[in-house]
Amino acid sequence: MKLRAELDYIQAFKSRRNGKVYYYYRRAGKRIPIKSEFGTAAFLREVAEIEKKFMKSSGNVHGTLGFLIDSYKASQNFIELRTATRLSYERAFSVLKPFSSAEIKDFKRSTIIELRDRVLLPKHKLWMANYAITVLSVLFRFGHDLGLVENNPLRERVRKLRNRDRILANRPWTAEERKIVLESAPSNLRLALALAMCTGLRKTDVLSITMSSIAGDVISIRTSKRGVPVRLPLHPVLKDALACRPNVDAVQIALRADGNPWNAKGFDSAWHRLKTDLESAGKIESGLTIHGLRHTLGTLLKEAGAHDGEIADVLGQKSTAMARHYSKEAGLSDKMSDVVRRLEIITKDQKTG
Repeated sequence: MKLRAELDYIQAFKSRRNGKVYYYYRRAGKRIPIKSEFGTAAFLREVAEIEKKFMKSSGNVHGTLGFLIDSYKASQNFIELRTATRLSYERAFSVLKPFSSAEIKDFKRSTIIELRDRVLLPKHKLWMANYAITVLSVLFRFGHDLGLVENNPLRERVRKLRNRDRILANRPWTAEERKIVLESAPSNLRLALALAMCTGLRKTDVLSITMSSIAGDVISIRTSKRGVPVRLPLHPVLKDALACRPNVDAVQIALRADGNPWNAKGFDSAWHRLKTDLESAGKIESGLTIHGLRHTLGTLLKEAGAHDGEIADVLGQKSTAMARHYSKEAGLSDKMSDVVRRLEIITKDQKTG
């Protein structure tokens, strides 16, 4: 009897009145008492029956994709994901909803790829077509572990679709573009841009990182997306931008002109205005994005001779940096710290004041 997922929802409650321990099946706001004695076969059968009724109430039949999605969403695997990741998964679940009644056993690798290419791609475009397959692979792995999926058709990674004709998304910024943007930005926006430019942090982290993250000549953060600790030396360009920060008590590093922290909407509006003005004046090419600064830093590191593992350490990529980042004190080697400090974010004769 495969009850691993179901048992995750068992809670024990000890009565203050008589000291007796009662067991409940608690899930999605419901608390159902379990009458059988804990640990017995009857207890397991009762839990299985409760689970069956609970999943049946969702309207999806056992063995279908909809049932698998419901099971995953009710599991600790999904609950423990970061909020942003859960929201992204929900988008993919919505795209997959029309196929909820399809039986899991009918999902072959070839049919999944055909679903992506002939159905998802024309209707939902490139990114979602690829992302839906990524989420499906998570679902099938989860289902296989619990015995809901007999054979996992996505055990081997599916190569993503790529549109080679489109403009490279989040392309690296040129040295001239970096110079012009930093020179043209007001000091409050310049600090946020310099943070992204010199650390490769994602926008969420750029806007939330606090002054307590700076100690001496080092800036440290645990990335919000993957939870990876990153420690970097302060680049001279970032030091110059920090020197113009208002002397206020706000904990965030990047601040608006009034000394208050940026929110995502306000920052996006300010960045869009600056970028649009510079594009209209012909000073920069179209296609600059904040996320493109991660690609910029990665490109500069590659050109400086860093290998992929070292670049992953700098950018906080969990896949290759995990072993080196078990503790918050994990940091770059002296060699890489020196490489980061010497990167020509802007050339030495360029000023941004």
